[in-house]
Amino acid sequence: MMPGMTSAARALTAESPTCLGFRGGVEHHADQWQGQPVFMKILSSGDPEQQERFSHEGQINGRLSHPLLVPLLERSARNLTFPFVQGCTLREVIEDGPVAPAQAVRVMDGLLQVLVYLHAQGVTHHDLKPENVMLADNRLETCAVRLIDLGMAHDRRASSDTHAGTRMGTPHFMAPEQFQGVRGDPRSDIYALGVLFWDALAGVPPYADPLGWLLGSRAVRGPLPLPLALQPLLERCLHRDPADRFQSAAELLAALRSVRL
Repeated sequence: MMPGMTSAARALTAESPTCLGFRGGVEHHADQWQGQPVFMKILSSGDPEQQERFSHEGQINGRLSHPLLVPLLERSARNLTFPFVQGCTLREVIEDGPVAPAQAVRVMDGLLQVLVYLHAQGVTHHDLKPENVMLADNRLETCAVRLIDLGMAHDRRASSDTHAGTRMGTPHFMAPEQFQGVRGDPRSDIYALGVLFWDALAGVPPYADPLGWLLGSRAVRGPLPLPLALQPLLERCLHRDPADRFQSAAELLAALRSVRL
C-alpha cells in the first residue's frame, strides 16, 4: 500500500493489482474492482507539480462522457481507475505493417467523432498517437476505437493550465505551434491526427527527423502513402500554419466521409 492513499484508493487496490509499468511518477496497474477488470493510474510521486497535473487529468476525465472515450470510474488524490480495454493499441497493429486504407479510415472516423466531442467540451488532447488509441477486441472498426490518456490535455474550462508554456508531447505527432508552447488550439489535434493517419497508412510517420521539421529546418518528408484519394486530406492536415489545415474535427470528418476509396 502506498503512503498517502485515501480510503477510496485503498479499496480500489485491495484485490490483486499487477504492475504494467511506470511513467512520469505514475504507476500503471491492472486490477479487479467491483467484479470487473480495471486499469489504474497510481501517483507515486510527492512532487507538487506532478500532483497538480495528476489532479488536472482526473478533473478533465471526470466531466467527460463519450462511448469511444474510456470513462473514469473512480478517482482520488492518488488514484485514477478506468475500465480495462481488452484489445490492443493501434501502435501494435502498425508494428505488423501498414493498415489497409478502408480499416484506417474506419479508425480515423471513430477518433474524429471523439475529437468533435472533446473540442466542443473545450478540451484539446495534445497527445494523439497510435499508442493512445485502443482497439477493443483487436478490431479495426469505428465502434472499437477507444481514445485514452488525457494527461497532456488542455481544458478551456479549467482555471489554470498545468502544462502552460511547456513543450510536452511526442515530437513525431506534435504540431509546430504546440512545439513552440501554444496550448489549447484544437487545430493542433488536427495536425496530430493527420500524422497518425499517415503512420497507419505508411507504417511510419512522415518525418524521420521530426525535431528538424519542428525547428523550421528543411526536414525530409517521406512519400505520401496511398491511396491517392486520401493524399489531399493528409496534405491539408500537415500544414505548418494552423490556418491552412482543416479548421475543425467536424470539417475533417466530413471530408473523410466524402472520400471514395
